[in-house]
Amino acid sequence: MEYVELGKSGFKVSVIGLGTWQIGTRLWGWGKDYNEPDAVATVRRAIELGINLIDTAEVYGGGRSEEVVGRAVADRRDEVFLATKVWISNLSYERVIKSAERSLRRLGVDAIDLYQVHWPNPLVPIEQTMRAMERLVKEGKVRCIGVSNFSVEQLKRAQEALSSEEIVSNQVEYNLLNRKIERDLLPYARKEKITIIAYSPLAKGILTGKYAPGNVPRDLLRRVDVLFSSENLKRAGKLLEVLRNIAERRGKRIPQVALNWLIREPTVIAIPGAKRPEQVETNAGAAGWRLTDEEIMEIDHASSSFKPERVRSYASLLLRLLKLW
Repeated sequence: MEYVELGKSGFKVSVIGLGTWQIGTRLWGWGKDYNEPDAVATVRRAIELGINLIDTAEVYGGGRSEEVVGRAVADRRDEVFLATKVWISNLSYERVIKSAERSLRRLGVDAIDLYQVHWPNPLVPIEQTMRAMERLVKEGKVRCIGVSNFSVEQLKRAQEALSSEEIVSNQVEYNLLNRKIERDLLPYARKEKITIIAYSPLAKGILTGKYAPGNVPRDLLRRVDVLFSSENLKRAGKLLEVLRNIAERRGKRIPQVALNWLIREPTVIAIPGAKRPEQVETNAGAAGWRLTDEEIMEIDHASSSFKPERVRSYASLLLRLLKLW
């Protein structure tokens, strides 16, 4: 496993982390509920492979994800860097403090290594939120402050609201099918030395090669996502073919190539999810080697040619949802 500094924090984290949003999720098929022994085994296998960044949130499974993660790392606390998030409805000063205390109890730890604002909330002054985050750091309950799904402007305002601490990371969606952050957020993060934590780095599984126009997933999370339309899966085929060819030449697997493309950038680390220990083993295999310049150019060309079909209106989205029922 490879490790990089998280922002300017001085803490080293693995370039491949573990996302745990699916643990405990029971939302009409939006995500399959984890069997707890499998979840614990997956987290512990990740640690064995050198993955020390374990990411969760208070909203995942209504707190169950934090509880399961806490049990999984209970006897290996010194080997992990625990990241969790405060939900958008809990960003007032008092609610941030209370949310952090609840997360600490569920995780069974004295301090959260990285506490992140899950989404910006325009109804709550960012100064309130950041003042609470700094209090948590001063009290030793939080070690680092991060944000998630923040634009450059939102990131700047959040940093300006801090008096003594710095934002070390911004967790955003980033993968070969969604490269929007390269316009302004990624350059800004490079300049300010803020780590980008890429969630959905395999585009909900499309970049594993598992799905195709004739093999559309059945869970609601993916079925309502326009990216999983037969047309878009067909359009992603060219990129997948390039990833498959490189994987075969290098003795790797398709998701390992897609993840390696992400972490080639020193500012970026990835947190793919995993349901079973063997999946986390595949993800961990994305580290420890490098794509060649020629391979990166080949991937970039195929990725830039992907132009997804968009939902044209709310009416068409509603029609799409109705067809699923």
